[in-house]
Amino acid sequence: MLMYPLAVGQTVTRVFEAGRRDAPPLVLVHGLTSRADRWRQNLEPLAAAGYRVFALDLPGHGFATKSASGDHSIAGYRDFILAFLDKLEAPQAVLVGTSLGGHIVAAAACHRPQRVSALVMIGSLGLQPVTAERVEKIRTGLADMSVEAMRRRLLTVFSDPRFVTDELVREDVLVNTSPGAAECLNRFCGYMAERFNRDLVLDGLAALGKGLPLLLVWGEEDQSVPVAVGRAARERLVDAKLVTFARTNHTPYMERPELFNRVLTDFLGGRLGSFAAPELTYL
Repeated sequence: MLMYPLAVGQTVTRVFEAGRRDAPPLVLVHGLTSRADRWRQNLEPLAAAGYRVFALDLPGHGFATKSASGDHSIAGYRDFILAFLDKLEAPQAVLVGTSLGGHIVAAAACHRPQRVSALVMIGSLGLQPVTAERVEKIRTGLADMSVEAMRRRLLTVFSDPRFVTDELVREDVLVNTSPGAAECLNRFCGYMAERFNRDLVLDGLAALGKGLPLLLVWGEEDQSVPVAVGRAARERLVDAKLVTFARTNHTPYMERPELFNRVLTDFLGGRLGSFAAPELTYL
């Protein structure tokens, strides 16, 4: 696996890459306050399944440029992902996004459907409006980057508290208090309060219909974006597939990486549902 810096427009980002250079590209997009290395248990297995796999830091996140003058909105992040595909000279790619990343990759698919060969949204935002109370809760939470507050936040995204190690907590604090991070997060929170609900993707995805292979993945114990959101989206997106993971919270790709990798590769290979496991429900 490679790790390297890459300039994408005005942003210098960090990229993880695994797989053959001639394999079909697959791009993994993280969520708010997260970063590319959260996909470390997925990169090599997906590459072994026949894909050239990338994970990158979004602007203002991880080790990417943290400039408050950037466009910290769904459209801005969407254009960053599409510019990354241009940088790869990739006409099409599989896009996989979690939480905020799911919203971003769905926006890319709605905006430039010819660039997306398949779409996977994990515990995704963007499928229903956010309330003013939710935005204020997020803003208040992001204002406190103490070790104690970070530990509490991380405990809400894992069903198994053993994933919330001292090392993970300290790393999250250090990354999200690095120079420029607070200003970028504040810009995004301002956008959430003012324009986020104008950029929802459910209608756009429904309009694409069978033209876009779409998989929704949810943990049944998701506290951040409840599984009911995924089930409601599946009812509207009649051509999509939904897989739920029992005893799993907001990060099935981290809590259940082997199962997640199998589900994803089965979906991309046209075999979804061929593998049965007690934790999985296919809809």
